[in-house]
Amino acid sequence: MTLTRSTYESRWKSIAHSRLWLMLFVAIGSVSSAIYPHPPLVALGAIAGTTLSPRRALLAAIALWFASQLYGFGLRGYPQTVEAIAWGLAIGLGTLLVTAIASLRPASSRTDFRRHCLWIGASAIAGFAVFQGIIFSLGWLLTGTHILTGAIVTQLFAKELLWTGILTVAYRLLFKRDR
Repeated sequence: MTLTRSTYESRWKSIAHSRLWLMLFVAIGSVSSAIYPHPPLVALGAIAGTTLSPRRALLAAIALWFASQLYGFGLRGYPQTVEAIAWGLAIGLGTLLVTAIASLRPASSRTDFRRHCLWIGASAIAGFAVFQGIIFSLGWLLTGTHILTGAIVTQLFAKELLWTGILTVAYRLLFKRDR
């Protein structure tokens, strides 16, 4: 079934403002913090920005960043130092920037799901570059170097793309359900 642009946009708005998607998304994102010491905040920011209204997306990104900090400092025992707090703030800034980039939603991404997925992918890739740029910059500022090798960055990128794909599928299932 092909949707008209207005029908597609109407369905997007319905989900973007629904409590179900917001709660499901925040729950999945929070669980990711329990699974990984470095949760997929790029994927979460990209999905938040492309599937929620801008205000809700930024609030969800802040909630997910905060959950990751609670897990890190509370359960994982991150050191309570100025440097650790600086890393946490940098990660928060990166998450917000990824979300803001994804929230731009060009007009072409508002016409059908295929184009929407292209924007999700593009915003995840651009967001990853911005996020890693912040991490690299802070590492350089704090230590004069950074230990992220190409292999580590590739592994992080693969994890972010995997989570972006999984969350896109979850969103698609909800989108199909909301007929």
